Amino acid sequence: MTAVSDGRPLLGLGGLPRGVLTGVVISTLFSLEQVLARPRMAWLRSKPFLVHLAMKTAIYLVVILFGLSVGGWVFPSPAEVGLWCPIQRQDVLFSFAAVLCVRFVDDINHLLGQNVLLNFITGRYHRPRLEQRVFLFIDIEGSTALAERLGELAFHRLVNRFVVDITDPIVAARGEIHRYVGDELIATWKLADGIADARCVRACFDALDRLAVLDAVYLRDFGAPVQCRAGLHCGPVVTGEMGSVKKEIVFLGDTVNTAARIQEFCRQSGDRVLASATLVDLVQLPLGVNKRPLGDLRLRGKESEIVLYALEKQTGGQAAVAA
Repeated sequence: MTAVSDGRPLLGLGGLPRGVLTGVVISTLFSLEQVLARPRMAWLRSKPFLVHLAMKTAIYLVVILFGLSVGGWVFPSPAEVGLWCPIQRQDVLFSFAAVLCVRFVDDINHLLGQNVLLNFITGRYHRPRLEQRVFLFIDIEGSTALAERLGELAFHRLVNRFVVDITDPIVAARGEIHRYVGDELIATWKLADGIADARCVRACFDALDRLAVLDAVYLRDFGAPVQCRAGLHCGPVVTGEMGSVKKEIVFLGDTVNTAARIQEFCRQSGDRVLASATLVDLVQLPLGVNKRPLGDLRLRGKESEIVLYALEKQTGGQAAVAA
């Protein structure tokens, strides 16, 4: 086995058990962090970028160095026998640089949005392309009155809390958070992903359920629970890069405009969730979610009529009566 200048052997076949053990320890700890620690560290996402980056880098660095230590203790090289710590200075420096790079790229990806950085790097949408997509528009009901009562700073805290709270259910259903427009969140799925297992509908009602669970928290912090309205629609859009000094990946087309108008129509119909027949006809609604036809309607700014359904989730009492 060839030796390096510090007396430690190069990793060859003889170092395979050490490498395997190190990899198993590190991957196991990262898996535990995903399952156990991450839900308890949700507060970290609200911290400034540099604080979040520093803390996550420190956590990942500790995990990697611990894995390297275990591998070194169990399978030490001749030069490491008797040392209290098998980790050398270059191990720490290399691990720190690697973790910092990985965490920085991951955090930038979160700042831009899901897959946006990758799409920019690969040039996926440098040339616009036609896609079939599902859109969910969801906003706060009565936001104007809330803004007047709370004031600008408190209203910003409310909207930020709102979008953070409904993000997890949407992302869990494989939705992409596309944009925030005032108090409105726009989420999207590629059509096949959105209609599979009615993920887009599940995400919408899971978000509403999440807000209902937090009614007492919003009442305590803002003086009122948050109610929201949602619109769902699907169809073709043109997806492409736009801008020069500031670039975005945008969705253009009648589908996006119609989805916004559907959500807006909730104010007129008094319903919380409206969906187009175009979408509803493609999915098998989740158990407990019913559709109520509203007929052919003409939405603001639209020349042609569209068939809409109000989607409603049965409560326990309603389900019992239906049975």
